[in-house]
Amino acid sequence: MNEIIRTSGDVRRFLAQAMSDVGSGKMEVSKGMTIAALAKELTASLQAEVNVAKVRLTVLATGSDMGKITHLGQLVIEDAGSVPTLSGSPESP
Repeated sequence: MNEIIRTSGDVRRFLAQAMSDVGSGKMEVSKGMTIAALAKELTASLQAEVNVAKVRLTVLATGSDMGKITHLGQLVIEDAGSVPTLSGSPESP
């Protein structure tokens, strides 16, 4: 188990070999449990990276509209097809 790990496939292969070694008695259970705990932390770290990438893509996709917002503080509220004015009387759209 002295291989160089460069890819997620390498990690999976290493973990599968560790499971096999624990099952065959070539590796102590405590060492296998340590490897499993480290694998869990690695998985959590990778999931965090994926989540950040998803949020970034969403923001980039919808963020382009943020520059087009020109009505801040002037939200129009429609009521049954009419737009209320400051005087309270309805104005036709």
